[in-house]
Amino acid sequence: MEDIVNNKIDRESLKPGDHIYAYRLAHTYSHHGIYIGGDRVIHYNRTREANKWNRAKPCRNCELDRNHLRGVVKSCVDCFLQGHHALRRFQYGVNVVRYLASWHGTCTTGISDPPEDAIRRANDYFNKKDGDGFGDYDLFENNCEAFAVFCKTEKAVSSQAWAAVLLLKAGVKIGRDRLLHDVKVHHGQEKHDKLKQMIDSALTDISSLRELIANLQKDQAADSGEEVMEITGA
Repeated sequence: MEDIVNNKIDRESLKPGDHIYAYRLAHTYSHHGIYIGGDRVIHYNRTREANKWNRAKPCRNCELDRNHLRGVVKSCVDCFLQGHHALRRFQYGVNVVRYLASWHGTCTTGISDPPEDAIRRANDYFNKKDGDGFGDYDLFENNCEAFAVFCKTEKAVSSQAWAAVLLLKAGVKIGRDRLLHDVKVHHGQEKHDKLKQMIDSALTDISSLRELIANLQKDQAADSGEEVMEITGA
């Protein structure tokens, strides 16, 4: 049975080749994968480090080791859900009205390829060395949703990541406008224009935000004669 409003399905409704997802951390994000049949899901996880904090024993059903969960993995549906009972099917080929009314990371206007193609692509990446064939995991550009959509369409895109970027940029823009107004009032038009150009340039690329903050710190330090604390990657 399927809930067409929330995309909820029961396990009996699962079909090989389905793009499925489940919410985690109180609906703050969703984890995506491709159901290949036989109670197995292929999904994409972080690649740079293992979850050593977990200390869980391998699953008796699928033998998934959560202590070394990285890259493209194959697991049972229970391990995919991680205790979250609501299983959902990602929708393809929705109309514009449905897309605009839906939460990000739940559907796309794109048309999916046949189920056997999605299964083949998912298996191809799983069978590559160490599950790293899909490249390094990136929260905004190369994540689990992008992997699942790629398996279905050969186009890697994550609408939930894109929505997060838009929200981040919107928040930064509000802060930018407040800052620029304050700088213009207290330091003049020339300082305002220089700062605006620096910020607007950084906003075109999310990876430049860290560099922007560092540059702002350097400018402030130059004005005050203070030392600058280096910003390192997370």
